Amino acid sequence: MAMAGGFGLGTDESHYVLFSRHLAWGYFDHPPMVAFLAALTTLAGDEVFFVRLGPIICAAITLTMLRFLALALYRDERVAFWAMVLMLFMPYQHLQGVALLPDATLNLFWCGALLAAWVALRDGKWSAWVLLGLSTGGALLSKYHAALLPLCLLGYVLSSPGRRLWLGRIQPYAAGLIALLVFLPNIVWNARHDWVSYAFQLAHGSSGHFSLSKLLAVLGGQMGAWSPVIFGLLFAVFISMVRERPLRDSDRFVLWTSLPIFLFFCGIGTFGKILPHWPAVGWWTGSLGVTAVTLRKASKGDKPGTRWRRWCVTGAIIGFFMTGFLYLALFNPVVGPLYSKARDISISLNRHFPVIRPLEPFKSQNDITNALFGWEEIGKRVEQIRAEMPAPEKTFIFCHRFYPTSQLAVYLHPKTKATTLRNKFNQYRFWFSAEDHRGWDALFVVEDRAFERSKRYRALFQEMDPEPVKIEVFRKGQIAHMMSVFRYYDFKGTYEKK
Repeated sequence: MAMAGGFGLGTDESHYVLFSRHLAWGYFDHPPMVAFLAALTTLAGDEVFFVRLGPIICAAITLTMLRFLALALYRDERVAFWAMVLMLFMPYQHLQGVALLPDATLNLFWCGALLAAWVALRDGKWSAWVLLGLSTGGALLSKYHAALLPLCLLGYVLSSPGRRLWLGRIQPYAAGLIALLVFLPNIVWNARHDWVSYAFQLAHGSSGHFSLSKLLAVLGGQMGAWSPVIFGLLFAVFISMVRERPLRDSDRFVLWTSLPIFLFFCGIGTFGKILPHWPAVGWWTGSLGVTAVTLRKASKGDKPGTRWRRWCVTGAIIGFFMTGFLYLALFNPVVGPLYSKARDISISLNRHFPVIRPLEPFKSQNDITNALFGWEEIGKRVEQIRAEMPAPEKTFIFCHRFYPTSQLAVYLHPKTKATTLRNKFNQYRFWFSAEDHRGWDALFVVEDRAFERSKRYRALFQEMDPEPVKIEVFRKGQIAHMMSVFRYYDFKGTYEKK
């Protein structure tokens, strides 16, 4: 809570804030729960703190449910405590604990569904089955990745001789029906919009080809997001569990609700592109597995147990410093100076070894943390330029891609129209009709390859001012953004052609 308002909204966060200003049961790339969450907390104000208050509350509740899940599975307070601590040694978990992302509510409902599933399968209480259905439906309304949850639970039931009897009873199917009813509004929305959201998500990883370099990139992304040693420990635990005979029922539950998540996303990552945080839900039971197996092995006091303890300490230290660097980079522009030193070294090496190519000069875009700063100032400057246009009330704003459009639009006047004009379909096609804005003027706001990209949109207007207005934004004395604002006149009412 102390850091939540200390830096601006990220690219995804800005997009989801705009979702909350256009509430619907679905969006081009996501279901609606993240919009509902932002709409609820921003009733108290539009400040960044209130935007992030929802994810903070969700993270606190999710960690609490992780404790109860650990106690239900292992009946050991040590597993419950150290699993929660383990989550805080992973850099990306800190971002998920404060950033407005669909993962905030996904994690909440996912953990709720796991706890309800275990209690339902163990005790058979109808209340637990109902909670399982409601939680699964909530997870599906949070992120489409939640479709993996029923499959994981089905795998656990099929592999557990003592649980298979539930497949012949009505309770699991009633829970599935409840989940489907909760998710039904999103299905209806997609049916009314040509199934656009499902088609977009299914396209991930379906059109590429296998590549070993892609697999290595996926594994590298996982190591960077969760820290390399902790990620390695997770798979060491999986191997240890698979080899154990007989397999504990709690370990079987952990395996089936964690391992398939990582295998699935690493698999599709070898064909397409995935983001490092997509398998994040696998860590809720994965952390329990790492903690339980480590405590089990370390208690033996033999050499393997000593090695496990040493690897855990090493993982904690590396994770601590990686997380510390994350906070340092958020509040201080450290990437630029580090890059400059690396470039000096590369130039020196190039003098002695010409085969080594020196690094290019540092650009503000090389520091991804700069995306979190300066957009409020950019928004004010853009509004000033819009006010100087011949018809400000009929002047819209557009960017080359939809993410910078969203980062800018959050800070524009509520009545200012913002969009993209690329031929590639995105959420703005639902919010902005090109035909309805025929004859309007426009401002094109761009940072990278400004003149090249400004020419791409010249044909969409009757006239263009070739000289842009420059906007420079500094962050603690270092350049963070160098924006160019091009002025266009008399929009023809069409999108860029392919």
